Amino acid sequence: MSPSARLRLSTAGRVIAVMVAVAVATALAVLLPTGNDGPSDGRTTHPPSPAAKGQTAAEVREQLAGPDPDARAFADPQGRTGKDRPNIVLILTDDMIKSDLRYMPITRRVLGRAGVTFDQALSPHPLCCPARAAILTGQYAQNNGVKSNQAPYDYEALRPGTALPVWLHRAEYRTAFTGKYLNGFTSRGPRQPGWDYWDATMKNVYAYTPFATAQNKPEPTWHRNINITDYTNHRVTGLIDQWAPQRKPFFIWASYVAPHGRIVDGAGHSSSKAYPPERFLSKFTHAQSPSLRDPAFDETAVSDKNAFVRGEKVIPREKINDVFRSRVRALQAVDEGVGRIVARLRAHHELDNTYLFFTSDNGFLLGEHRLLTKNVPYAQSIGVPMLARGPGIPRGEHRSQRALMIDLAPTFADIANAQPLVTQDGASLLPTLERDQPLRETVLIQAGPTRQGEAAAGWWWRGVTTDPYTYAHFFAEGFEELYDHTVDPAETDNLAGDPAYAEILAELRRRTDLLGLCAGERSCSQSFPPLPAPAS
Repeated sequence: MSPSARLRLSTAGRVIAVMVAVAVATALAVLLPTGNDGPSDGRTTHPPSPAAKGQTAAEVREQLAGPDPDARAFADPQGRTGKDRPNIVLILTDDMIKSDLRYMPITRRVLGRAGVTFDQALSPHPLCCPARAAILTGQYAQNNGVKSNQAPYDYEALRPGTALPVWLHRAEYRTAFTGKYLNGFTSRGPRQPGWDYWDATMKNVYAYTPFATAQNKPEPTWHRNINITDYTNHRVTGLIDQWAPQRKPFFIWASYVAPHGRIVDGAGHSSSKAYPPERFLSKFTHAQSPSLRDPAFDETAVSDKNAFVRGEKVIPREKINDVFRSRVRALQAVDEGVGRIVARLRAHHELDNTYLFFTSDNGFLLGEHRLLTKNVPYAQSIGVPMLARGPGIPRGEHRSQRALMIDLAPTFADIANAQPLVTQDGASLLPTLERDQPLRETVLIQAGPTRQGEAAAGWWWRGVTTDPYTYAHFFAEGFEELYDHTVDPAETDNLAGDPAYAEILAELRRRTDLLGLCAGERSCSQSFPPLPAPAS
């Protein structure tokens, strides 16, 4: 029996009542702030955010984070569900570092302690647009075409008609998206196929406030008095309230922009600092970024690094702490949202019938190797948090396997018994979630062209990462980097020119070439012979 068939839940009844529908409609009118369909004239036509009403921080926190007793009115009092398959909720953050989880106690409690944590989860293509495309397709960039955040390798390269929501919709799932979509998708972007509810951010994607979203309408709807994280929380919990009592299972993707730096389109304002809701501005005043303790922080000798790193200056510790505090403050609202999602599902008696996945599109460097960015082959950039809970998943366990962005689509298809419309490079995580078992040892990592000079090679850099080593080849300058994690976990000593590692370097080059041409799970997760030891 397949994992998906094994995990289907039997139906115990149906939850359909006129009074429930009325309650849902009433609740949604309160929970989901409406916007202004008119031009950007500075006026506000939707209710102000909770903070704008003069509520205290404690009142807002209770309203947004705590279990909502009103949600119980939407659920069957006998705890029955009419769904024949599990629901799926994907919670995605933007540029989140694995260590940021220590500042998200709700997420650790309701997902980590109640499910499985992948300690070595990776974003093989550690940049916003390619990472999201990998989630939508289950494919590496060489197969889905989305290689960078710039045209023609951004949203323009995606084939949305064969993407994940279409598979799930064909499998009779209700589907919803709210938040940041792929880079290059703007107010000109069409509604994407397969989504029953489509609410991608259309304008001011990184502004946090004000911003405009699709909100299931032809024209963008502006929201001016609410932080986008709070808005996303409202949307997702409202959708759960609406869809949980119905028979069809659902897939909801909550795509947060936090803790990405703030960019206000057209206003000339760009910052590495995130923009949290006002109620969190005084938190973590004395917190220190963990990156300050990393041996790679403000690395002094960078002559053995690629040209990008060699061109960077050291970053003041004060700036790093300033950015770090803004990021963990912004994640507090995400943490509240995770708590609300779990509370709503529990109130509807759907928590035990729902898979929840939490991860980030990529990691981020906070001063390591003199960088304040992502999209580089270092551990802080490719490492991401990943937690999952759901039917059949054990509680409080950790996995050492390298779960990847390309694994999410095959996993969701497995859960939903849906048929992917493209060849899957990733693998379903359900067997690994149920029991600790091998998945893959060598992972392809890569970054597409960001400048015209890199377009000829098709890539900025490409390489592989394994348990002991990370290797990357920078095409434009013909430069290589090789790090031995057993003796240099901080990746400060480039061994590509060390004769003792010549045989290892040759083997990692070979694996990069093979995986760079891979298509399908068998070739993209292929096994390799043991690596040789460094020469004495």
